[in-house]
Amino acid sequence: MHHFICDGCGREMKPDDTRYRVKIDIRVAKGNLEFSLLDLFRDHRKELEDLVKKFESKDPKELEETIYKGFELDLCPTCQRAYIRDPLRFHPEQGLPDTGIDIDAFLRSLGTHPDDLAEPDA
Repeated sequence: MHHFICDGCGREMKPDDTRYRVKIDIRVAKGNLEFSLLDLFRDHRKELEDLVKKFESKDPKELEETIYKGFELDLCPTCQRAYIRDPLRFHPEQGLPDTGIDIDAFLRSLGTHPDDLAEPDA
């Protein structure tokens, strides 16, 4: 059986537990992204040579992360609520308030939990 670990608090989650997937894409947003017809015909060789010289001594992984970095997190319901409240200051290691709400039990009570929706074996 495959298990998931909450990337916030480290809690183990079963496949049928409610969990949340957070996708974060960090992309560079520098410079003018518009160009004209003249830009297409301009000789860019000198600019490219300068860029190659500038980045020759840099670590390729560091360079890549200055352009793009992506993350995917699996969160339990408690960490999801903490993340939504303040995504830029999400620090689960500081401890999260226990709301006493069991999302899985709540979903089961409504009959919408994945365990309740599965068809019984014939």
